[in-house]
Amino acid sequence: MYTKLKGICILAIAIAVEFNAPSPLRPTRECHLARHSKQLASGIWGVVDVSLESLFPNPQIRYRRRPSGCLIQQLPNGVAKIVWVEHSEVGDGLVYGANHCDPKPGEIVSPGRENVLRLPERMMRKFWANLSDSAENIWRPVPLKEAENVLAMIINAEDEEGQPPGTSIVIATTVWVLTSPRRVFDFLNNEGTRNRYIDLQWDILAYGHHVRETGYIDNGCDHGNQVSILEVKSTEDQIVVILLLEIYTTLTGSYVTFAPVEASTLDMILNGGSPENLPILPSGFSILPDGPKGNEGSSGSLVTMAFQILDIASSATYIPPDSVATTFKLVMETAECIKAAMLNPLNLGT
Repeated sequence: MYTKLKGICILAIAIAVEFNAPSPLRPTRECHLARHSKQLASGIWGVVDVSLESLFPNPQIRYRRRPSGCLIQQLPNGVAKIVWVEHSEVGDGLVYGANHCDPKPGEIVSPGRENVLRLPERMMRKFWANLSDSAENIWRPVPLKEAENVLAMIINAEDEEGQPPGTSIVIATTVWVLTSPRRVFDFLNNEGTRNRYIDLQWDILAYGHHVRETGYIDNGCDHGNQVSILEVKSTEDQIVVILLLEIYTTLTGSYVTFAPVEASTLDMILNGGSPENLPILPSGFSILPDGPKGNEGSSGSLVTMAFQILDIASSATYIPPDSVATTFKLVMETAECIKAAMLNPLNLGT
């Protein structure tokens, strides 16, 4: 596809894309784009998209991508600075968003540390893939009372690399809370609120145990973005499970994602082993602002939670009633704990 502008031919490619919100309760948005990329200077590239629906209107498509894209600047030591700008039209309104990322130039990454960061990157990608209403995800309603906003999905990973063999269940829901996304984010990534503070805990699976952070690596551009290792110990000081945790926040959304890992797996990665095909079952939260900020701050937050649990009793087409009931209880009790904590005066988050 060529576009002619003042006698200059510009090469652009036409692509069909699907934009997914981090919630299976929100439908995907599809559109057709023209994409143009160009090297602007030495070490600087630009990529820009625009909806073809702007030229060929389709009344059935209520989403258009106005000129959007990114600038990529090469920096020393193999890192890059990326400025990403989004400009989209949804229905009758306009939505603007931008994400400006400045890495830390000169940071030296050891092989073990680099591998530790690659595993949560895989975890986050899988979590995002699980969370969407993409056509690849076959979500089904949960046949229980008060489960109207809860969906479940079966993942059969016998032949999928990087997933534990067998069948797992992903169960998800989205709730609205009358508090700022930052306050929800700070609450969920505080190791103490998993189980230590009785009036504020949210982690049902860690109930009766002690959660302690044993190490972390700063990751990303915003202050507080990091990858952590958490130990969950019993009252007898025995390790019950080790969790890999990544917390990530920007102005447009925040994520708290975690997955159980074996101690031997962590030792192997820290000693330079590859994390690419290690089995991982991600669970976590996405936190989005619900509407623009007014005089009183954010109007609220949309919190989506999804848990992926290995279930040997399920098959590729069937979830036993006991498994449905157990996973439904997990997601609903977690949601209720979060909503109650946001109303608790002891939770003095931002």
